[in-house]
Amino acid sequence: MQRMRTEEHQGRSFAGEDLSGWALEECAFTRCDFGGTTWADAELTSCTFDACRFTGARLNGITARHSSFLGCDFRGAQALLRALFAECRMTGSSFEEAALAGLELEGGDWSLVSLRGLDLRGLRFAGVRLREADLSRCNLERADLNGADLRQALVAGTRLRQADLRGTALEGVDLAQADLKGARLDLEGALALARSLGAVIE
Repeated sequence: MQRMRTEEHQGRSFAGEDLSGWALEECAFTRCDFGGTTWADAELTSCTFDACRFTGARLNGITARHSSFLGCDFRGAQALLRALFAECRMTGSSFEEAALAGLELEGGDWSLVSLRGLDLRGLRFAGVRLREADLSRCNLERADLNGADLRQALVAGTRLRQADLRGTALEGVDLAQADLKGARLDLEGALALARSLGAVIE
């Protein structure tokens, strides 16, 4: 098992490497290339990845806790089996064209993240901050968004059928552009939908 603790790397290429079983703690990576890497059973704790490239990375089996991925490129990455991100900060990262069926989230800040066009059916985003995230054309059917923060998120063409939106912060979200058939809304959510449809609430 490869271990790193409190190491810092800038501009280093790990492209194509098998990082399975690696244990990283309090490490910092800036503009590093992790394209095509494999992360099975890797554990990341309190690490920071700034403007790093993870295109085509295989994230199956990764466990990341209290780590930050800021402005990172995850295009085409795969998390088809369990991939846990617990209380992680993903601000500004892009997951376009990724396959995330095995993604598991425990809290965290996914503000300004691009998930455009992804199949996220049945995934759990409860309590996750998705403020100003791009969820356009996503399939979030039966997704659990209970208590999530979707303020100012983009949902044009988003499929939210049977999704749980109770307790979800929806200020500034144009719900009229989404497919909400069978979605579960509380009173605040119903009012947000009414406003999106042009109703005047008095």
